[in-house]
Amino acid sequence: MEKIIYPRFLIVKDNFYDKPNEVLQTALKSNFYQPEHATGYRSDKVYHPKGVKAKLEKILGLKITRWDTDPLEENGVFYFGFSEGKKKEKPGVHSDEPYNDVTIVVYLTPNIPIDCGTSLWMHKQTGLTNPVSPADAKRLKLNFPKLRAQLEKESKDRSKWIEIDRVGYLVNRMVAYPSGVFHSATNHFGDSLSNGRIYQTFRVGVDWSTFKMNKS
Repeated sequence: MEKIIYPRFLIVKDNFYDKPNEVLQTALKSNFYQPEHATGYRSDKVYHPKGVKAKLEKILGLKITRWDTDPLEENGVFYFGFSEGKKKEKPGVHSDEPYNDVTIVVYLTPNIPIDCGTSLWMHKQTGLTNPVSPADAKRLKLNFPKLRAQLEKESKDRSKWIEIDRVGYLVNRMVAYPSGVFHSATNHFGDSLSNGRIYQTFRVGVDWSTFKMNKS
């Protein structure tokens, strides 16, 4: 079980890309698939525009120590999330692994409703806002494997969760948070690449000792 070392934060930066339509067009030309081991349709190639790593380091105030280029590591891949049609998906509350990474999302589709952004969550019954640990289960006097299974089972039941934070969807907006925090898309939208919720995800390893917010 990975020990959680990250501080909790939520960073939002508008107008992330200088030419967001070029990035969107790259996304629309991508080949999307859903792997057997994970949920969500994503591109089979990464897209790393020149200078994007340095730009992220500046915005995050963090030194990036791992910058993956393998699409399976999901650093720079495109995703789509539809609310209608054959490939519709209900967003589930989850954490990304490794938990001590940073997850960055850039919204790419114009004219998407604002309530299709990103939400951070707390589990109502347990008060958990991060992945459950054996220590959490012990404190709550619950069985660790059963509690993990319960959280997974309840991931798509919004009545079991309290929304702590929400970032609205605006095209070319960047959102970043520790990968381990419980999060989800607030809502998906559309039924095809022509009208659906298209976004890019970066997942990076960082040196938390360099985090400027720790020194403020």
